[in-house]
Amino acid sequence: MKTIITFALLIVLAIASFGKPCLAQQTTAATSTSATHKLTVVISNVNNRTGKLYIGLANNAASFTGESIQNKSVDVPASGEITVTFEGLTPARYAVRVYQDLNNNQKMDFSGQMPTEPFGFSNVAMLMGPPDFDQSSFELNEDKNIRIRMMEM
Repeated sequence: MKTIITFALLIVLAIASFGKPCLAQQTTAATSTSATHKLTVVISNVNNRTGKLYIGLANNAASFTGESIQNKSVDVPASGEITVTFEGLTPARYAVRVYQDLNNNQKMDFSGQMPTEPFGFSNVAMLMGPPDFDQSSFELNEDKNIRIRMMEM
């Protein structure tokens, strides 16, 4: 039971920053003097075809559990995978987190401490405990495509 509560709390922290109303706005961490890259995120296993997906990009543990360095939102289409692109990224380690807002309240909903809306993380296809930045991160040193599979509790 303690593991479930710990897991739920970490998911709450990882997704909490998505509750901001201006998620569609982007902030870029890239500088104009260094080479930049494009990250394409393909999101699959979206079973409920309603609402929006909120996608956050992190470049360290603090931005993984707090405010993302870039945010995107996209309406969930009637079918197919969903593709989102982050551009102008400097070479570094990044992680991506996603949640699906089913009721358009611009925040992740919970029943007690368990998420009631679908979510996903880069490099995490199945949860074996709460994901952290190290587990979810990947090296970006060229244009890259990654896949995220949505999960439900």
